[in-house]
Amino acid sequence: MRDGPVRGLVFDIDGCLVRGPHAIPGAPEALAALRARGHRMRFFTNDSAKTQAETAERLAVAGIDAAAEEVLSSATVAASYVSSRFQHGRVLVIGAGALRTVLEAQGLALVDAPPADAVVVGRDVDFTFAKLNAACRAIWGGAAFLATNLDRRMPVADGFVPGTGSLVKAVAWATASSPRVMGKPSLWAGRAAVASLGLSARDVVVVGDALLQDVRMGKVAGTATVLVLTGSSTSADVERATPRSRPDAVLPDVTYLQGWLET
Repeated sequence: MRDGPVRGLVFDIDGCLVRGPHAIPGAPEALAALRARGHRMRFFTNDSAKTQAETAERLAVAGIDAAAEEVLSSATVAASYVSSRFQHGRVLVIGAGALRTVLEAQGLALVDAPPADAVVVGRDVDFTFAKLNAACRAIWGGAAFLATNLDRRMPVADGFVPGTGSLVKAVAWATASSPRVMGKPSLWAGRAAVASLGLSARDVVVVGDALLQDVRMGKVAGTATVLVLTGSSTSADVERATPRSRPDAVLPDVTYLQGWLET
């Protein structure tokens, strides 16, 4: 629950602020008004296939002001986690160039075949049996198993596409092991989001369109939570959720956020 004035906002991107290349109507103006009132902002995406700069540019094209340093992703959280536990280690990656870039920036050696200290599975539109086989062999050989996220699907302009979770589940099924999840709704993601704002959790609100990712991350991190009905989750989903899993507010879209913050 919200205990006092909100100083920081963590926004989901797809389904919350944009849909495909276009802003959700009213989102740019709503965020500009919130900035003008002094709210600190972060933009958190589970998409590990884009760099922070690329995501900021995508938001800018949609009319939403965002700096690269305000963007967090499951890839940046994963890179920080792996580097802290396997410094200069060997990492086998299933994922796009952005994920590989942030891992390399942490001084990690990326490999395409075992042995490896860790396997990191992210979004990979070129996923193949050969990649699946390499990841499984590394995990069978003792490598830690990490996933950027378990999202079943991603909202796009004309509906949805399969999410990273579909790839992660293939590896998990074959190896009979469960990954440590780095992105939303994990504790690692929530802590990173709050810490990046330089605030305490009680001063932060997580805003997103997905109960199981955005709202759950906020709950785990100890922030207030807002669900907007412009993406994955519906009012019916909220009604079916347990009381402890329900957001502090359900709004039609982000244009209603300022009014809620003022109540």
